[in-house]
Amino acid sequence: MSLSKPNGARGPCVALNRILKVVLDTCVLKLATFPSENNASALVFQLARTGLAEAWASPAMLEEYADALADRPDFLAEIVENCRICHPLTELRIIRHEPDNRFLECAFAANADFIVTVNTAPGHFDRERFQTVRVVTPGQLLNLPEVRPLVRQLAEG
Repeated sequence: MSLSKPNGARGPCVALNRILKVVLDTCVLKLATFPSENNASALVFQLARTGLAEAWASPAMLEEYADALADRPDFLAEIVENCRICHPLTELRIIRHEPDNRFLECAFAANADFIVTVNTAPGHFDRERFQTVRVVTPGQLLNLPEVRPLVRQLAEG
């Protein structure tokens, strides 16, 4: 039995970069629609739009997006086109503001790295993490060491 690499390849194996998985709170997507040169929320969505990150949503989240973005059907269509859909099998009751649990359910089902939100008031996403899922604002996400190279790619893009 030969332990050589196929077709004569030499050198160490290099692991592929794991793609960043995010769940975007509705408020972040609403903020992304506001025109601004330095709109962190728009930049976060741009990471998903360009494939540099994966945005995940559940059917319940898409309904909330549709309600909040009814005045922007073009942007809503873009969100639907660029989000990966998951179907959480567990209904959670961890967060006091009940609708926020849908985002947490999605994050767990998708094995997401981050929930991105500006809603960190008590009773909402008021923890730094829920198990392995970190809660960050758009600005915090963009300034993380593992995300800065993706932002540079967008700028060079």
